[in-house]
Amino acid sequence: MSSTQSFEEQSFVLLRRHGAALIYPVVFLFLDGALFFFVDSKLTEIWQHQVLLGLVLVIGLLLWFIPSLKFFTNRYELTSTRVVAHSGLFGTKTEEAAWGEVTGVSISRGVSAWLQGAGDVRLHREFGQDLVLARVPKAKKLSKEIEQFLAKRSRTQGMRK
Repeated sequence: MSSTQSFEEQSFVLLRRHGAALIYPVVFLFLDGALFFFVDSKLTEIWQHQVLLGLVLVIGLLLWFIPSLKFFTNRYELTSTRVVAHSGLFGTKTEEAAWGEVTGVSISRGVSAWLQGAGDVRLHREFGQDLVLARVPKAKKLSKEIEQFLAKRSRTQGMRK
């Protein structure tokens, strides 16, 4: 390999939280619709219908639309050189960790996450705070894959020196 050859960053995988994160928003949407369906028929005045409709729309926005938007815009991107965590309501906040500064991987999960096969994958950094990939599916398999990648990466860098 020549010293002038440059490495291009390759995207390995794009992860989101486990799909179970959408269960509560969908339940709230159902309850919101049921509230409108059962209460609207009992109202007699037009302004009461309008107030109820406004209330149902606000509840739907707060308890279904915003969590769903956050679910679909927040993601974790694993590339050949780094891990990027996109967060925030529209996924505009980013936190990065280069593979060179990751010293280890661990997972933590509660009972419900364990039943779903999900968990928090914690990437331990040499300096600074750990980068946490929250509630990712197949957390145990992902952590093993990352450990293997880190071991392979450290062997190849050791041969270059």
